[in-house]
Amino acid sequence: MEPRSIFSDTDRIRYEETDLAFLSDNPYHFRCGIYIMCESGECVVSTGAETFRLVEQTELIFLTGTLLHRLRATEDFRARMLLFPKEVFIKAFLPIDSPYLNYANEHPCYRHTPDVRSQTTWRQLCMWMDMAEMFFSGGYRTQYKDLQEYNFLQGLLLWLFNTVPDKLEINPRYTRQQLLCQQFLQLIREFGATEHSSAFYAEKLCVSTRYLHRATTQCLEGRSPKQLIEEQLVAEVKVLLSDPDQTVTSIAEQLNFPDQSYLTRFFKRHTGLSPKQYRSRKI
Repeated sequence: MEPRSIFSDTDRIRYEETDLAFLSDNPYHFRCGIYIMCESGECVVSTGAETFRLVEQTELIFLTGTLLHRLRATEDFRARMLLFPKEVFIKAFLPIDSPYLNYANEHPCYRHTPDVRSQTTWRQLCMWMDMAEMFFSGGYRTQYKDLQEYNFLQGLLLWLFNTVPDKLEINPRYTRQQLLCQQFLQLIREFGATEHSSAFYAEKLCVSTRYLHRATTQCLEGRSPKQLIEEQLVAEVKVLLSDPDQTVTSIAEQLNFPDQSYLTRFFKRHTGLSPKQYRSRKI
């Protein structure tokens, strides 16, 4: 069942079952946290500079929101999705150690393996989603809404935190450059809409721009920091162009372009279309 409406944010926890088809035409920017688990089929999604392949028994989590675009999917792709408000997440996360937050930000996608331990974790995750369906699907009502949402999300996060050591054992050990690239991609997801300079990210990561360039070109299929930043920025422009109330001038201002003409040239260079042509194709 598709979500009844597309929402970039939510004031309550929501549970949906979906094939993410509503993310096919345009990328969409979720301001809330999003957790997706793939039950069947295959789907490739993009956050702008990064792509993830979802197959059966894959988890994808972005704790504080993300841009998301469904690039392609098989007909049998089905997923369960949980959306949660940032305010509830912040409150629920307070007693949890930061290593889990670091792990989730640097490794948002995880595919379960056939071993008994991982399969047990998958079955338990399905039980958590069953509870979410019971509590948060449709127009649920309860006089204890805040308490119920807080207790559920904190319990889920604590359980997920306890799965991290097992996942670390299965995942390959990252080199310093690979870890740096994961952190760079995380920063692009967070700041890519308004920060367009490699120097900004290099400073955040406490490395030189030259070292950052060497790391990404070696670890991310030859792509430079500039290419990755611009890929994210193109996706951010597409998100705003999907809103008919946004003018190209207002989009340029929001995304820190010097002016409308600069944005138009940038977008056409990367897509072959002007913003106006892109919009008319979506009508």
